[in-house]
Amino acid sequence: MKKLLWSLLPLMTFAAWGFGQDRLTPPGKIKKPQMSDTIKANMYADNWFILYINGELVAVDSIKFIPHNVVSVDILPSYPMTIAVMAKDNADPMTGMEYANTNIGDAGFILKFGDGTVTNAKWKAKRFSWGPIDRDTTNPRVEKLPIPENWFAVDFDDSQWGFAKEYTEEQVGPKQPYFEHDFKGAKFIWTDDIELDNTVIFRHVVKSPPDGKTRPDFSNLNNVVPASPPKKPRR
Repeated sequence: MKKLLWSLLPLMTFAAWGFGQDRLTPPGKIKKPQMSDTIKANMYADNWFILYINGELVAVDSIKFIPHNVVSVDILPSYPMTIAVMAKDNADPMTGMEYANTNIGDAGFILKFGDGTVTNAKWKAKRFSWGPIDRDTTNPRVEKLPIPENWFAVDFDDSQWGFAKEYTEEQVGPKQPYFEHDFKGAKFIWTDDIELDNTVIFRHVVKSPPDGKTRPDFSNLNNVVPASPPKKPRR
């Protein structure tokens, strides 16, 4: 039986590659990803964010408030690329205010990938928590919408969402080390109200590399049977 299975492996490899895996390298020439295949992803949020790409968790801002830190990671792009970001201002969840409920804060998010992907007004955006309602700081209150469980999924329906609004550096007021990283061409985005909207979700689909470069797709690499049988572990 074992001999039969090993003899069928080449056929299984060909089948895995030939049916629905047309973007993968042919059997016998499977290339493992290298660091040279990655692109740099730079993100900056006022004040916090979490990032998913193609439904998988990629980055979490490790500092919730001060300083406004840049998060920079290496990613393996796969197109079409669905990007989903939840961003939050540092607001009290009950009042919508900050600094011990003495101030109405502002917000902002910006992103740039090494393939030329940038944030701009083409991104979808929807608020899920906002306040203080009517800017009432004497009796502050917030309104909320339930956050969908699959907001980061590739097949999530955001067709009824509006688009993000672009903001200038002067309006957001980024701090160091923002100016030490590459955000050229990217725009700060948020919803229509950069002060009262405190929890926002952004979504965007990158259909192909903006810089026009052809890159290998490693998204299904683990689902391909190797061309030669794996070595048995030594006992």
